[in-house]
Amino acid sequence: MKVLMVDDDASMRRLVQTVCEEAGWDCRTAAGGEEACALFQREWPDVVVLDVMMPKVDGFEVCRRIREVDENVPVLFLSARDGIIDKRIGFSFGGDDYLVKPFNEEELVMRIEALVRRSRRSRRDGEAAAPERPERFALGPFTFDEVRHEVLKGGEPVVLTPKEFQLLHHLASHPGAVMGKDELIEELWGEEYLDGAISIAVYVRKIREKIEENPAKPAYLKTVWGVGYSFEA
Repeated sequence: MKVLMVDDDASMRRLVQTVCEEAGWDCRTAAGGEEACALFQREWPDVVVLDVMMPKVDGFEVCRRIREVDENVPVLFLSARDGIIDKRIGFSFGGDDYLVKPFNEEELVMRIEALVRRSRRSRRDGEAAAPERPERFALGPFTFDEVRHEVLKGGEPVVLTPKEFQLLHHLASHPGAVMGKDELIEELWGEEYLDGAISIAVYVRKIREKIEENPAKPAYLKTVWGVGYSFEA
């Protein structure tokens, strides 16, 4: 699990990072609001632990910006401000929980675990409710056949390797959705390959050479810089 911890207090960042790492989690830290927003879109963490009182861009504003790009990631405010008004503001900006400093380290771990567990359960329920894409479907000039592992463009077959087909089919099954490198590796190869030498960029380049009129200026398989890839047709 990946945690993003945001606080202008270096000692607090080190404390939370130590607590997270002892729990077996990967913790990235940011010292301010602008840095946090940039780091969020680069790392796409599973949960955000967010201080309120920071110079220039405070925690409430950071939460508001996060909600513009991700409605579901859990946000836990960690603040010395314990007034009910502060808590109400935090929740109104899209926060999911509010823990007052100083805090018990074990309680922090439990709250993070509860938030992520609730988020994942909600995501699974949403996926279960969503209609499944049929085994054969058309998207723009493309036809995808999952049973035959076949892609047609304008009625002509596109010759793809099995992994190229899986990658393209997965992206086309979620048209317009931006998927990060780690997300694609975990989905197509498995979590155990996340630290391996698999290069999604190489697969993308080879697919573009087979489906794009101009691979240097792709019209279908697009790169969203700093985030991942998407397919639109």
